[in-house]
Amino acid sequence: MTARDKAGLLRDMSSLESYFPTLDTARARLPLPAGEPVLVERLAMLVVHAALIRRTSWAEDVEGALTTLERGEPSVPDDLEVRHHVRLDADLGGGPCTACAATPGKRTCRVCEGRGTIFLSPCSCANGYIPCPTCGGTAKSNRVRLRYYTDAPAFLSEAYMPTYITAVPALFGLESRMEQDIQFQQALPEELRCHDLTGRVVGSAYRGGERLVRPDFHGHDFADTIDKGLAGLAAIGAGASVVRHVVRAYAWPFLRVQWGTGQDVAIYVDRIGSLKVFGEGSVLPSHD
Repeated sequence: MTARDKAGLLRDMSSLESYFPTLDTARARLPLPAGEPVLVERLAMLVVHAALIRRTSWAEDVEGALTTLERGEPSVPDDLEVRHHVRLDADLGGGPCTACAATPGKRTCRVCEGRGTIFLSPCSCANGYIPCPTCGGTAKSNRVRLRYYTDAPAFLSEAYMPTYITAVPALFGLESRMEQDIQFQQALPEELRCHDLTGRVVGSAYRGGERLVRPDFHGHDFADTIDKGLAGLAAIGAGASVVRHVVRAYAWPFLRVQWGTGQDVAIYVDRIGSLKVFGEGSVLPSHD
């Protein structure tokens, strides 16, 4: 297939309906097993692309007049770059400077090592001493707590298959095959974007109650993939505070079809619009 052919197919995939396989379409294009299936499940693989800023911090108690440092936590970054911040976390009170306790207000000159001369010439210090750089020569110092912050990006690009499908012997390998065919790590079509995966509350006939209907994608069930996606997001944010996140979720629909003879296949559309069949019972050439 030439690049021009692929470009034409991608243009044809501009409508949402192009991504939904149907049994009738599959029968017209693919030599599937004869007879009516006993099971047709409309399912969806969930694809999650996420970028997070993970913030970690640690504190240190120091001596010094660090009044120029800002207080409070750094603002939320508007990009995904690594950044480091230092903030004044707390004043711990004043007292004698511990850095110059032996010689209050003074420290031994490191240039002449306290001799006052360098090669028989006078050193620029005062008789071997300089003002203590910690307290500025006052012999008093403020103790403060500094807090150091590091903002670092973390990324997730993962596809999730309903767990029970991965346990169907005839469909072993379906997850990796679909991942390859839909190229899930690349940007996916906006038509397949899922903007809300929280489900919806509907009225119940039982005593006027309510019940939560779990989300689907135009009738295609996500099964447990949303829970798996949330667990993946929690894992990359673990051990840090997530101060910024950009998460995009997509659905990739497929059919699981089973016949009474035990033949079991999955049918889906690949990245460029080709109808694919995978599993036991397909009389196509091996899908390798």
